[in-house]
Amino acid sequence: MKDIRKKLLGALALTACTATAFAFASCKDDEPYTGEKLPGYVSTESEAISNGGFAVKKDGYVYFINGVESSDASNEYGAVEKGALMRIAETDLASGAFDKVDTVVPMLFVAQNYDAGIYIYGDYVYFATPTTDKNMEGDVESGWIDFKRAKLDGSEAMSDYYFRLEDNTTAYRFVTVGDDDTVYCMYEEDGALKSYNTKTDKHTTLVDGAKSSFYYDKNDPANPNVYYTMAVQEYVKGATAASYDQIYCVNAAATVESVNSSAASYTVKGGKTYDFDKAYLEDEHDGFSAGDYTTYPYVNLGTLVLDGVGINSEKTQFNASGAPVTADGYTYTISSHQNGGVYFTRSEVTKTSSDATDTKLYYLADASWSGAEWNAVSGNEGDKVEVVALNTTNTANALFYIDNGEHWYLYLTSDNSTLVKESEPVNGVTKKVDFRQTLSGASLWQIRGDYLYYYTGNDISKIKYTGSQEDYDLNTPFESEDAEFEATKILGVEWNTGWYKPEFFDDLGENKKDIVLYAGAQTFGLGSAYNYIYAVETDAQAVKANNEKYQKVLDYIDEYSDDSVLQNLMNYYFKTGETAAYEDVKDLYDNVQQKAFDDFVALFKDSAAAEDKLALQSTVVHLVGEMTADDKDDVKADWVDFLKKEDVEETEEESGMPTWAVWLIACGSALVVLVAAFVIVKAIKKKKAAKREAEETVNAYKRKKIDTTDDKSIDVYADETEENVEETATESVVETEESEEPATSEVSENAEEKTEE
Repeated sequence: MKDIRKKLLGALALTACTATAFAFASCKDDEPYTGEKLPGYVSTESEAISNGGFAVKKDGYVYFINGVESSDASNEYGAVEKGALMRIAETDLASGAFDKVDTVVPMLFVAQNYDAGIYIYGDYVYFATPTTDKNMEGDVESGWIDFKRAKLDGSEAMSDYYFRLEDNTTAYRFVTVGDDDTVYCMYEEDGALKSYNTKTDKHTTLVDGAKSSFYYDKNDPANPNVYYTMAVQEYVKGATAASYDQIYCVNAAATVESVNSSAASYTVKGGKTYDFDKAYLEDEHDGFSAGDYTTYPYVNLGTLVLDGVGINSEKTQFNASGAPVTADGYTYTISSHQNGGVYFTRSEVTKTSSDATDTKLYYLADASWSGAEWNAVSGNEGDKVEVVALNTTNTANALFYIDNGEHWYLYLTSDNSTLVKESEPVNGVTKKVDFRQTLSGASLWQIRGDYLYYYTGNDISKIKYTGSQEDYDLNTPFESEDAEFEATKILGVEWNTGWYKPEFFDDLGENKKDIVLYAGAQTFGLGSAYNYIYAVETDAQAVKANNEKYQKVLDYIDEYSDDSVLQNLMNYYFKTGETAAYEDVKDLYDNVQQKAFDDFVALFKDSAAAEDKLALQSTVVHLVGEMTADDKDDVKADWVDFLKKEDVEETEEESGMPTWAVWLIACGSALVVLVAAFVIVKAIKKKKAAKREAEETVNAYKRKKIDTTDDKSIDVYADETEENVEETATESVVETEESEEPATSEVSENAEEKTEE
């Protein structure tokens, strides 16, 4: 019966695979896409800088994803502009030639895991892109991603793929190991961590059944080592997981050396052999196949870093040798993987009343446990495991760094969000520096040189963090020479927090400029953000000078706070340097507003006095590359609509009535005028016809005696002339202007009645 079930499952699996294969309209194609080779490219052995984000520097060029694009946009090779991979020479980026860009790979770079981006190794860029294949209904499966590579000189890109996944948000990393130039792609699928060898086209399941998440290096996305925790269980009848656990680290190049199907065991290359009870696994674990180690309930090709086994714990094949020092062992919680090691907390499984709660944050360097003498059990109490903080009260969102071998961390206090830095404890005592500056709502980001960068919302701010306590004394104003110790916001920056974080590049060009690139989230007109890439200088002198220029314009515009419409006009010119949208709606503004706007624009011209001269936003915040033609048109339309909208809102404020009411009254008034005009014209035509009929009747009977018994208002002495008839008809039209039958019809009827008389 069991064999029948296995055969049925196998048939179903084969059917599913076949269906998946036929669900796409195309298969792998060995013929690559080709393009024109870009000028100036020189192949070197130098390493790329800043792999794993949206921008990477190599050999004098910065390669970057050209803005934020949707994954369901067209991914036709050669037709992609926004979301494609472009490059700009380092010298052009430093000198301000921001429009001198080349398209390297005209495909979509829009995989939605923003902790991994583009990776450059050798002469190739490795990336993930939405598939262009279609399902059986003919729809492009843009939710799937293909993993590919392309040449950096723009001449060639894969038309097929290394492999594909159905989840566009999959966590992945392209990495190399040691001096080997083989590129691996580490990725997660169905809770397992896997690795793909781009040379052998082989997938390896590295870990399956981990107790924790997988912790990649926060500082270096190209690090091939990943930390995680594993539970301990023998997988025999009646066995349960132990109360303690273990920390492991696995490398992208790890692989299985052999599998013994008869014994139900597998051996990790250069590592351990794991043995299991074959009969038990066949009875208790559906899908288990002794010849395929990936079907085993415990898949672990990693190296044991720390073993939490206790004195009273039963030893298993998973434990290292060594004498435990706790009764029932430790459990571990990984905090992060950074600064060349792993940060974690640990707790004793059981504690007596005399045991103190362990609240410390620990650090273990990669180099400590990778040596031959390392023991994962006794290492818990060795001097290699360092105490970083006495408790975790302020470490959850802290930023850690190591200075001359000493651990420090920066954090915001929970009470008033004051920035503080604190050292590791020595004999139970730590060193602290209170920055005495409140950064409410801030997120600490990264340390670069002597500066801490942080953000609040979608801005970027910096502060020099290397000073002593005296440098942050707020009782005295910051002087010009120590102003860097004061928190400084880089004005003009609005970055898209839902995409990749900004990328910093230092010492660019001959002038050694420091520049940050980011996807801009600044809105245009009615609130649309187009999310292209912008550049801003970050060195102290440039930030100071640019902030002064930027603030000068903001102060000028603020002087017109009583006229928000005029302020919007000024902001439009400040942000675009154009007047095209204004010219389209110029007549909506009065002479005073037009004059003030013209005066404002004049202050940006070279003819303006030096002390009054203003600078456009583009002199501080620089668009790298160009928008697509469609986006340029949309930006202008957004501004036109916005400026029109503001005029309507101004009308609403002046009238004290809602906008819809103003429009309704205006439209209603126009409708009344049209109806009235229509009725009068129609009445006049009928009047002329009736006048001809009435003229003969009136003349024929005007001498007859008129009965005035019932109607005393009739002037019996009046002549029934043509003028009188016309006057009567006109008065009737005025009184019944919305009637379908004008008053002239009544005159004709009266005339007919007189004829009958």
